[in-house]
Amino acid sequence: MAKKAFAMIAAAAVLIAGLTSCSTGGTGEVGSTDPTLKLGSIIDVASFDPAQSDVGHLMQYLQPAYDTLIRIDENGELQPMLATAWEYTDSKNLNLKLELRDDVKFSDGTAMTPQAVVASLERFAAGNGPRASALASVTAYDAAEANTVVLTLASPDPALTHNLGLVAGMITNPEVSDSDLANIPAGTGPYVLDVENTSRGDVYQFTRNAEYYDTESFPFAGLEIRLLTDPTARLNAIKTGQIDAVFGTPSQSAEAVASGLSVVSTPGDWQGLFLIDRDGKTNPAMGDVRVRQAINYAIDGDAILATVAFGEGTSTTQIFYPGSPAYDESLNAAYPFDPAKAEALLAEAGYGEGLTLAMPSSDTFLADIYPIVQQQLADVGITVEYVPETPTSGLAPYLSGDLPAYAFSWGSSQNWLDATLLLAANGGWNPLKVDDPKISELMNSIALASGDEQDALYKQLSEYVVEQAWFNPFYVVNNLYFVGPNVSVTAQAQQVVPSIYNFSPAS
Repeated sequence: MAKKAFAMIAAAAVLIAGLTSCSTGGTGEVGSTDPTLKLGSIIDVASFDPAQSDVGHLMQYLQPAYDTLIRIDENGELQPMLATAWEYTDSKNLNLKLELRDDVKFSDGTAMTPQAVVASLERFAAGNGPRASALASVTAYDAAEANTVVLTLASPDPALTHNLGLVAGMITNPEVSDSDLANIPAGTGPYVLDVENTSRGDVYQFTRNAEYYDTESFPFAGLEIRLLTDPTARLNAIKTGQIDAVFGTPSQSAEAVASGLSVVSTPGDWQGLFLIDRDGKTNPAMGDVRVRQAINYAIDGDAILATVAFGEGTSTTQIFYPGSPAYDESLNAAYPFDPAKAEALLAEAGYGEGLTLAMPSSDTFLADIYPIVQQQLADVGITVEYVPETPTSGLAPYLSGDLPAYAFSWGSSQNWLDATLLLAANGGWNPLKVDDPKISELMNSIALASGDEQDALYKQLSEYVVEQAWFNPFYVVNNLYFVGPNVSVTAQAQQVVPSIYNFSPAS
């Protein structure tokens, strides 16, 4: 949308959004002597409605305007935010009680009530957005008493409180329509969108929310997010001081350091192959575990890490985040690069003469690894035929189940969330709905367990998935974040970019 048209929408909704009259000056200050935090982003925001948005890079656009019920801190631990405390009040973990702050207002000045929280959660669950499954276990939302909300679950959900620290827990003003929320955020966060100084698809300006309850925790008077899709443009922008921080690529790390920038690193996505046709519905060979194991032995993930990711990462065979309860360091030795072993397994499975494997190809996802995967699989007798996809296809080629495997990058987070998305029979990223009784049994046990018992079950689940070769992870790539001299930032565990809470002016 053009800036002029966007401003016209804002004029009709100014009371809803609670915008201030501050403007950006040439010194990078917004109506204050406090500095403005200037961030670069590699993707644009399609909607400011949390119910229609997602996590990852989009969190930097949403967090300024929306606090969450629970905050996920830089270590991945859950901390109070809009909810001061929470607990399951029954032995089966089917009733989650949240105690709310009593001093929170939306950006238009109206109070955030338990009824408003209930309305926001119900709206999110019904929105059928990218993360609607985050509340799939909840059957009822009740404003039980003063400053209290109770969620009733159909079955235990170990990821629910974690999800309340992401978009599902971002509370929207119930008086604002869906169409208005798409363009102008209306939440309880520390900042509001300055529409007059915002140009969609280019730069987004945020100013302080005058109604915010904890201004002292946010030292920046304003926030600017500039869309920079080209890696070279991003690096140049931070080197010249146009922005304070931005997501970087491994190939740029040496130049960033030589330019005096700080490079903040944290484990990020695992990158590799999704071998989704575990029942052999589209390709009978993929239904044989020996074929899937052969693929794991045939790919030299360490070589791909060194050449494609410039060594910025660690080798892995598992889908769960390093350091999480499900992660087992010993599993990473499961599939050393062994073409001879791969050939033997293929012959044992009846494919000694070879087989053909179709996979989508796209400039969007891991295009650099396509020729390497194709050559290394060809070396053991697997012919990869790539099916070209356009960027406008989005995730459809990966979620349709039309092709038996694909290369992808997965941002692992909370173990239960990953398991329900990737492994459960109804998981969104299990498009062929493969139902493994062992996986179902382990997940049912995990849902009812806690503490050390639950951690041990998670490790059993990870071991089984590795043995069954549902995936072929190569490595966990490091998330690199380039930081200029004017700010300090702490990396965010399990998040591709740091939360806005992690920034402060450089001392």
